[in-house]
Amino acid sequence: MKKIKAYGVCIYKKIKNGYEILLCKSVKSEHKWGFLKGVQISNETPEQTALREFREESSIKIDIKYFEDYFYQENETKDIGIYIYNSKNIPNLDKYFQDNQLKKQYLSGENSEVRFFNINNLPPIKTKQTQLIKKVIGVLTPN
Repeated sequence: MKKIKAYGVCIYKKIKNGYEILLCKSVKSEHKWGFLKGVQISNETPEQTALREFREESSIKIDIKYFEDYFYQENETKDIGIYIYNSKNIPNLDKYFQDNQLKKQYLSGENSEVRFFNINNLPPIKTKQTQLIKKVIGVLTPN
């Protein structure tokens, strides 16, 4: 059986006391959060999948030229790749959010909530993404 591959984007914001990252809670999940991502289709590259899925799930257009680091986590049934992206490279980002939460009109039907979280106070993370979260935090706070 061929493994499913999913790709997405981790938007981060530098704040006074550290960093915040953008996470989503799918409509299927009761309480666990993860990155905005989705399954690769046919001839898409990982980058194309990440761009498409991020836009589908947030309505926010981003540019591949601002992708920074890339992390990959192999899992039993679905492997996940995540690109890091600095929020300062998104024009008018604030128009999409209210109190760090994605406004309802930009939310896809796949997610019940999308919001920024301080990396020192993250919600419960989906098991298939725990190593990715650690890698992202390691790059943002290398000390």
